Amino acid sequence: MAAQELHPSTPSSLYMLSAFLAMEPAESLVAFARVCGEGSVTEKVQRFIWDHCLSKADGKSHAPYGRNFLKKLITEVELNHGVVLDELYEQYAYYMTSLKDDNLVKGNARVCKFISFLFPDGCSGLPSCPNSRKLVVPLQCSLNMLEGDTGCSVWPSSLFLSEFILSFPELVSNKSCFEVGSGVGLVGICLAHVKASKVILSDGDLSTLMNMKRNLEYNNLNIGTAGPGRVTEGPNMVKCIHLPWESASESGLQDLRPDVILGADVIYDPVCLPHLVRLLKILLTQKKSCSQKQNDSWQGSLSDSISVDDKVNHINRWNANEKDDRLDGKVNGAKQANTNASGDGFDACGGKTIWDSTSSCGAREGPLAYIAFIIRNVDTFNQFLSLVDQANITITDLTETLKPINLLPYMQSYDRSKVRLLVLSCKMAEQKEEMEVEVIHSWSAPRSLSTGLMYSFAQRDDMEVLDEPLYAHFLRVTGIHRPYREELLSKVESDGNKAVNEVIYGLGRKKYRFCKHIAKQRLSGLPSDLMKKGKHFILIRNPLDILPSFDKVVPPSFRELGLAELVSIYNELSELGKAPHIIDAVDLRRDPEATLRGLCDDLDIPFQEAMLKWEAGPKPVDGIWAPWWYKSVHKSTGFQAANKYPATFPFSLYGLLEQSLPLYNMLRRHVKQTSSLLKAPLPPPNLPVPANKKLLAWVGDEILPRDSAKVSVFDSVVQGGDSVWEGLRVYSRKVFKLDEHLDRLFDSAKALAFNNVPTREEVKDAIFATLIRNGMFDNAHIRLSLTRGKKVTSGMSPAFNLYGCTLIVLPEWKPPVYDNTHGIMLVTATTRRNSPNNLDSKIHHNNLLNNILAKIEGNNANADDAIMLDKDGYVSETNATNIFLVKKGRVLTPLADYCLPGITRATVMDLVIKEKLVLEERRISLSEFHTADEVWTTGTMGELTPVVKIDGRIIGDGQVGPVTQRLQDAYKKLTEESGVPIPAHNETG
Repeated sequence: MAAQELHPSTPSSLYMLSAFLAMEPAESLVAFARVCGEGSVTEKVQRFIWDHCLSKADGKSHAPYGRNFLKKLITEVELNHGVVLDELYEQYAYYMTSLKDDNLVKGNARVCKFISFLFPDGCSGLPSCPNSRKLVVPLQCSLNMLEGDTGCSVWPSSLFLSEFILSFPELVSNKSCFEVGSGVGLVGICLAHVKASKVILSDGDLSTLMNMKRNLEYNNLNIGTAGPGRVTEGPNMVKCIHLPWESASESGLQDLRPDVILGADVIYDPVCLPHLVRLLKILLTQKKSCSQKQNDSWQGSLSDSISVDDKVNHINRWNANEKDDRLDGKVNGAKQANTNASGDGFDACGGKTIWDSTSSCGAREGPLAYIAFIIRNVDTFNQFLSLVDQANITITDLTETLKPINLLPYMQSYDRSKVRLLVLSCKMAEQKEEMEVEVIHSWSAPRSLSTGLMYSFAQRDDMEVLDEPLYAHFLRVTGIHRPYREELLSKVESDGNKAVNEVIYGLGRKKYRFCKHIAKQRLSGLPSDLMKKGKHFILIRNPLDILPSFDKVVPPSFRELGLAELVSIYNELSELGKAPHIIDAVDLRRDPEATLRGLCDDLDIPFQEAMLKWEAGPKPVDGIWAPWWYKSVHKSTGFQAANKYPATFPFSLYGLLEQSLPLYNMLRRHVKQTSSLLKAPLPPPNLPVPANKKLLAWVGDEILPRDSAKVSVFDSVVQGGDSVWEGLRVYSRKVFKLDEHLDRLFDSAKALAFNNVPTREEVKDAIFATLIRNGMFDNAHIRLSLTRGKKVTSGMSPAFNLYGCTLIVLPEWKPPVYDNTHGIMLVTATTRRNSPNNLDSKIHHNNLLNNILAKIEGNNANADDAIMLDKDGYVSETNATNIFLVKKGRVLTPLADYCLPGITRATVMDLVIKEKLVLEERRISLSEFHTADEVWTTGTMGELTPVVKIDGRIIGDGQVGPVTQRLQDAYKKLTEESGVPIPAHNETG
């Protein structure tokens, strides 16, 4: 039983089992065995090895390997005075006496290895990660890799390239992929796993090609016999091509047109290198069809993957977390992943550094080639570099940029730190000295981190920046004095037309031009192209953060803040159909990478990691005014996190804050939320009625847009739910039962001793004005609230309410909220209805916690609402409505001792009598509702709603009953005929 304590899924035993299946060196297996036994190879560990490794191995093909491993293992146990299992001795004796190494090697020159890619925790969202977090690839490999059968061996670069594909599947998924020198086919199998749209493998050796095909079959892949001019298509198809490099021709490869070319350990033979480079040149310069071009720009392919940058950070953490301290400390020869053996670049290679300064400038149409290799001979590698340069191919070293996840942590024979990764592409044709540029406009107020953002964009290799190119024009036109005014006017273009047409939109040497603008500098009379052309975004910052430091150079004013101009810019761009992206400085400081990535996505430019850091000190791009304004930002090297607590606000600027904060809040509502480690906002919810996204509500004495319709934090409804309310419905330009609802509203206010209550006519006028403003004349609902009003200080006492009551008229497009055609389901809540001893329900107050607790019970039971009982167990009402039942033709409803005597309840009671039905109002037990013939509820929001099930009991026959339908028809007719008309908008008072 003790042997069962080791399980194949635990890291140490999983590593040992994976290492055995991959035929790792015996020393590594013994080291893992020690880890499993916590320092020694115990009987429990031996039993695991026998049960899961040796007894399931292919005896003949694994015999030499098994014999060597057993010899090491038995020696280890005996040296430590342990007990060796009999099964291990017997198996070792079998290997020694029955099998001869020479015969095995000659008869079985190849063995089947199982390469297990182990995905660490946190990889479940990766498209390449299986549900088991383990991808096992069986491969037939050579035992004679030093005797000419090298194409059938698993080389470190193939392992690295496979990890690379599985770590960054988006680089190859849904793309046509071609591998040069495919060997055992491991890379091709991984390409098929991540769903490359087409996988073509090639090799110049026929025996290697045959072995590769067997490996594809082992991995359940269909094999297409492809050749120049002939590519077989089909699901899950991998094509195999016999392609000696020296015989490759452009015409023979014209139909391949791959998006991605891959190669592992292809830089090895000086004689073959010219043929290899010629083959790469052919593949990299093939023209694409229109449908293919969309994926073929350097920035689109590489930088989209290096929008993999956020994933790269995750991968670095995965690799760091994956290292098991016990394994690192105890396994002999353990390697640390992602260690650059030769420093940065390729300085170790005879001083040859690979970097083409144009490599990421602009778009490159054409494929990319990813080459993984180990430098075994510097001269051979330098020859490759020379040939590539002559072929006009650009090389960029990605080794430190795109580090794959360590998916082979058990494979100690694989030293991934020695493998390099290059990306190759054809160089662009020489560009003109100057060209048209794409202009990106940043609009902001002062003190908004705009200069830091300019420095961020200045770090890009495809971007030139201009610091406030409209500033000189602004000073010339306004005549405003600044200490640097004369110098600025003498050195910078001050004519607005020239500044826009020749400076901002003039020719340039890079693809993009970033223009930092302060909003107030956009004066009238500037060319319309300023806003019509280019891409625009707005940077905002809370005036609470701007104002405390604003007066260091100039006195603060509403105009200087420029928030009104930012709103104007937003509106103008929106009218042009170019609603600008808005970012907030608080998000930029909290999570600069996520914010910049979102901004770059919206601007349709690739994010670059360099945007996150810059050198301290003055910059060549600084404006003349930098010594006055930029002292603080010159000390920075990136976007620094804000202080935990803000600075004290200067209350001498309180009036300016009141003026500017609403404008900031309006712009803030258009900021696209981004998730980060510190903030994961909820996605915007879907509204039940989308039309209600834009509505106007009455608050206090004014009508406001939905997002601005708010009450003070000092209001009594916030302080203690101290408010009364009514629900009103609008039918055919009439407010139904308006006077009855207002009677109850004022009765409730009187019962709660409200003072300074608005008059009845004032409330009516507010209702009518709000409905008319919204154009709501039918199928609308009003939530009418009257709070005790705003307090002079927080507290419970009504003595603090000295401002008068607050009236709220909230209209919405709202059909009946229940299913009045098919009926609803109720459950009985354990929460009892308030007694008049505690809080009289006849006061229609806003303190609805008693009802809300019952509603929670209904929600948890997946019911539409919940029935509430009184203190004696009789039915009172539901959490939101009054309730009726029909039994043998008689209509019954509970007494209004505990429940609210609803307006709709009273209306339906009148209709019952008018329809010549018997009405009885009395205490009703729950069982009477369970056994009723019909049940319905009443309320303004839901009207008259049938109930077809209560506490699991079917009411009647489970259908809407005849009495219910009769009263629904009578109620509908009444709403059509009665109500207080909404006045015409041109009616005078």
